[in-house]
Amino acid sequence: MKLTGRKKEIFDLLCEKKRASVGFLAGTLYVSEMTIRRDLAEMERQGFLRRYRGGAVLTPPKEGLPVSERHYLEEEEKRALALRAAALLSDGLSVFIDSSSTAQYLLPHIKKHEGIRVITNSVAALLAAEKLNIPCLLIGGDYYGRDMCLVGTLAERYALDLNVDVAFFSAQGISEDGIISDNSPEQGGVRLAVMKNARRSVFLFERGKLGKKYLYTLCRADEVELMLAE
Repeated sequence: MKLTGRKKEIFDLLCEKKRASVGFLAGTLYVSEMTIRRDLAEMERQGFLRRYRGGAVLTPPKEGLPVSERHYLEEEEKRALALRAAALLSDGLSVFIDSSSTAQYLLPHIKKHEGIRVITNSVAALLAAEKLNIPCLLIGGDYYGRDMCLVGTLAERYALDLNVDVAFFSAQGISEDGIISDNSPEQGGVRLAVMKNARRSVFLFERGKLGKKYLYTLCRADEVELMLAE
């Protein structure tokens, strides 16, 4: 389907900016925000973009988007999921957060507690934790740019020496028969290494991940202590 007129201009702006707010698009194209929202809704139905609260991103397959863009997709669902997961937090814990955009929504809840130390292989989570003044240990390794995280043999060896209280992680899909899977074997290796010695492991997933199976199996649902869905 070919885009014309204002919708083509919106598409071109998203190609340039990768994501854009409704306010930015309305101001740039000299139309109301209501008009932009209608255009975005129609373009989403046509498959050109994905909306998030207050803006939109282009629609490369969701798993192909960098973590900086995935962060804005299903935002309300991720916030609700993080709120449920926050019930597992208490003062003084060591908490692993993986490189998923889902797990990063836990950071504001961690901030409410005293003495929690975050362990992560995610540079994005590290930067977000720094803004909240949350003590953070970064697992080293090879840098994986799309997800702003550190992976590889070095990261896995380091992670095997960690004994965290709670490990929060996500993945791209969970199938009907309980297979938790992902397209990134490197990230799976770090997650499994942390989970091996974690006192509790918690899998977080949004509704859209249910019923999906990807190339690399991370683990089975019965190998995880708790699964939280929203």
